[in-house]
Amino acid sequence: MNNLRTILSALGVAVITAALGAGGRVAAAQAPAASTPSIEGGWTLNKNQSDQQSTGRDDQGGRGDRTRGGGRSGRGGGFGGRGGFGGRGGMGRGGGNAPAMNPDDTARQRDAMRDVMNPPDHLVITQTESMIVLTGPDGRTTRLSPDGKKIKDENTKVERKTKWEAGKLVSEIAGLGPSKMTQTFAVDPESHQLRITVQVEGNGRAQARSFTHVYDADAK
Repeated sequence: MNNLRTILSALGVAVITAALGAGGRVAAAQAPAASTPSIEGGWTLNKNQSDQQSTGRDDQGGRGDRTRGGGRSGRGGGFGGRGGFGGRGGMGRGGGNAPAMNPDDTARQRDAMRDVMNPPDHLVITQTESMIVLTGPDGRTTRLSPDGKKIKDENTKVERKTKWEAGKLVSEIAGLGPSKMTQTFAVDPESHQLRITVQVEGNGRAQARSFTHVYDADAK
């Protein structure tokens, strides 16, 4: 009889342990993923804290015409030219066997490249799990898919692949020229600032470089 009680007791403990383990696995599976940082809202460029850009035409055809605290010179203010964020600027002359570009396409890509190098003075960002949309002062928009899916702008032929990495939104840009370019969006919750950093890899003609534009959150 004692042996039977011992066996039943052991079986009971095993059943309870298995149930607890299964429950823990279910709870873990149902637990929500770590919260995604929010970059949503209105943002105004802090010119004094943003990196200075050299004057004139940059190495890849865009125009790095912003100086610290000096605002933007020339035309700009949009996010992505007429066809979205990103594009090869100054590509009117084909090189080698490259076909000549349509003047309108050239203008779109030039504007797009300039706007990557010199983002607009104000941004409005909307954010969902599957899409992030950036809108410049003139209403032009940029779409980012944070799940790693590539999005191609058919007007500028610029392609972006975007994902969250360590609390930052990292967007790889293809089609801006010979160098690989990465744009990173990071929010500082203490200072209520958005930092947009562009990193350009070096190539045979230009050195690697990096610059950051700082945005202050609009008052709510």
